This record gives sequence, C-alpha cells and structure tokens, in this order.
Amino acid sequence: MRITGSALLSLALMMPCGAQQRPTRSLPDPLTQIPRVPIPCTIQDGFTLAAAGDLIGPDRPQTLLAVPGFVDVMKILKQADHGFANQEGSIFDLENFKGSPAAENGGGIPLGIPAVARDLRNMGIDMVSKANNHATDWGLDGLAATEHVLDDAGIAHAGSGRTRAAARAPAFLETAKGRIALVAAASTFTPMSVAGSIGAEVAGRPGISVLRTRRVTLVTAPEMAALRTIVARQGRAPAADAKEITLNGQAYRVSEKPGLTYEMNPYDRFEILRSIRGAKEVSSLVMFSIHAHETANGDADAREPADFLPAFFHNVIDAGADIVVTHGPHVLHGVEIYKGKPIFYGLASFFFEMELGHVTNPDNLEEINLDMTPLTYPEYVRSRFPGFPPNWFDSVVAVSEFRGGQASEVRLYPLMLTREKGPHPQGMPKPAKGDDARRILEELQRDSAAFGTKISIENNIGIIRVAPLAN
Repeated sequence: MRITGSALLSLALMMPCGAQQRPTRSLPDPLTQIPRVPIPCTIQDGFTLAAAGDLIGPDRPQTLLAVPGFVDVMKILKQADHGFANQEGSIFDLENFKGSPAAENGGGIPLGIPAVARDLRNMGIDMVSKANNHATDWGLDGLAATEHVLDDAGIAHAGSGRTRAAARAPAFLETAKGRIALVAAASTFTPMSVAGSIGAEVAGRPGISVLRTRRVTLVTAPEMAALRTIVARQGRAPAADAKEITLNGQAYRVSEKPGLTYEMNPYDRFEILRSIRGAKEVSSLVMFSIHAHETANGDADAREPADFLPAFFHNVIDAGADIVVTHGPHVLHGVEIYKGKPIFYGLASFFFEMELGHVTNPDNLEEINLDMTPLTYPEYVRSRFPGFPPNWFDSVVAVSEFRGGQASEVRLYPLMLTREKGPHPQGMPKPAKGDDARRILEELQRDSAAFGTKISIENNIGIIRVAPLAN
C-alpha cells in the first residue's frame, strides 16, 4: 500500500505530542576540515617570527624609557620580521569610556592607555590575540574599545569580533615575504565573553572565539562506589553499573588510571579547523594561537598540558597551521616539532606589570577583605599579590625561521621578568644571564624531550634545529 505525503502528515498530527520525533542536528566531524592533500606553506625562505607570551601590561608606554635589559629584549623582537604576543586586559581611554567593569573578570581588570598600542608596535609586536579570559573585563564595550585602539595602531588582532563568525575569522598581515594569517581562540575564558552566532531574527553577540571543553575526572572503581553513595544521598541513585556520574556539576568516570581528561566541543573544534583551512587557502603562512590554562592534573602551574591539547594541535597543523602558540599558563611549557611545524605549549608572560595601574575593582577587594583607602596603588598590588611563585617570572621569546615551507630553526631566548622594587615597574622582561639562563633552558629541555624535541644550549640561547621533511 502506498502512503501519500498528506497521509503521513495526518498520521503525524494524530500522534501524541510526546511521541513525535524531534528533529536532531548531526554533530559535525572536525576531521573533515583536514585537507587530504596538505596546503603548502609558501612564505619566503628566511622569514622569521618572534613569539612572546602574555602581555599583562604594560599600562603605559615603555620603549622611550630605555630601561637596561629591556632594550636588549626589543632588539630580539625587532630583528625578526614580525612579532606576536597575547594581549591580555584592555587598552582604551578611561576618561572617555562610557562602559563599566563587568560583573566577572579574568582575575582583575588590567587597563592600558591608548598610547600603549603604538608602543607595542615600536617594540616589535604587530600581531596579537584577543581571545583570552581577560577580553571582557570591561564588558563588551571595553572589548570593542580595545579593538578600535589596536586598529588605529596598525596591530593585527584575531580571536574577537562582533559575532561568532567574526571572532573565528583570521586576521591578515601583509608582509614583504608573504601574507600571514592569525587565527585565535581560548579554551580558558569567562562565560560572558563567548561570541554568539547570528540567528534568523537574532543579532550576533560580540565576544571571543572559544574552544569549549568538558572536564572529566577519572577515578578508580572503589572511588566510584563512594561517589555513587554520595549521589544517592542527594536522592539520585545512579545505576549500579554506571561508568560515569555527575556530582555537583563535575563529571566522574571509572578508569584504571585516575586523572583528568577533556572532551572538546565538536562544533567549536570544527569551526576553528575550518577557519585555519580557509586562512591557509589565501595565505603564505598561518599561525594559530590559543589561551589555555588547562593542565594534565588540574594544577594551573603544572608543566604538562591537558590531554586534549596535543591531539588538537596536530589537527590544527594538519588543517593548515604552520606554527602554534599557547599562552595562559604563568609557567613555561615544552616545545614540540610536528611535521616540521613548531608547537609552543606555553610561553609564560612577556609582561607581568601591574604597579603603574590606576584602577581596581572594589568587588575584588571585598573578596580578600582588603581596605585600599590608606594604600598607594603599588602598595595595594604588593599586599594583594605578596608571593607570586618565582617561576612566574621566567619566560622566553621564541624566534622561528622558516625555509622550504617549514621551520628550519627555533631560537629560544630566556628572559627574567624584573622583581626588584625601583623607579621602573616590576614585571618587565630582560635577558636571563648565567645560571638563570641555563636553569630556564634546561627546564625547557626536559619538558620538550617528552615530545621528542632536542634543544641544544649555545651561548645562553636554546636552539632547535629542525631536519627537512622528506618529500
């Protein structure tokens, strides 16, 4: 018997509401965004890119001060063809700003005056990421104001925009040796900062490009039994054979080896890889940047990255990226060379300067029961942050040279961020010397060896020589 379309519609209307089948959207397969034939890197031989870590500061221009040590760091940046860093915080004119601090922030509301943007260019940084957990410290108005200041200074920036598509989109930098594309995202972010897509009658939401993850704590069978008891006490008895349960918003899964694992959101992963693939189709070299505080054991200062990052970074390079830079962790992480392309798992901070700031958030003071009334701003900063770990002040600038469509050499210049009190603010970079330089580089050696990367130390510089890939 043949059933007509109208008959099918009548049958559907006769079905109880609960029996109607809900339309579902199939999950995208991120791996479909990896080209079968790799798109080559066509940047001219000898191109060099300097990559630095987090810009927590500067609050005011620094290049004209000619601070000893920092002048030498600027030489490293300016000798490269182009320089990149992660621009945390905001940059705008507070006196003319019509917005206000957001109800949530990334751990403070760092702010620089507009002249800082041009100063970044003067020190050799002409590309930045805006996808990080401080992007909306001053709300969406503050993010938009910062984007305008960066535009006026001629700094290419990626990872934020008026819609989700705009935040995913690459930023382009035209150079004498080829076009560079920058794609940026964050896996560590504040919930309010997530950019939204345009709907049929709904405007897109400004914000940043994110890679959402689901964190799962791996536990032993006896630990899971104890968790089932706790869940049952809350009136939700899980199945006796349940391999995963959720308690107070945290997922737990039975595993032979306890630890942490992360599951990437397939939509975010798909869209980021698509953006990278599209960027490579029209660029000579693609750089991918991510703000990721996640670590293998959940400790923010652990030196081993979370398990999802290596797999994702390999996808990123297979999709078309030629260099990957991670920022967010306050400590240095290792370096991997994958198919001739460098992956930096954490470059720490390039600036960690807060003492010249002139604003704070009273909400943050309430959290630590601190009265700022009798304090100067530097005294407030020191009282709030009295004991940063020493390794938060270790850093590097990584300069990658490209030949034959891949990195041929990576030079790691060890840095120390100033800690001494004086006329210049704490947290400014200077070259590490002697024992400090060797200590920093030897730690990078150990962390990078886990990825099969060999770093030689020559004249207080770490050097990775990359063998050409076989055709």
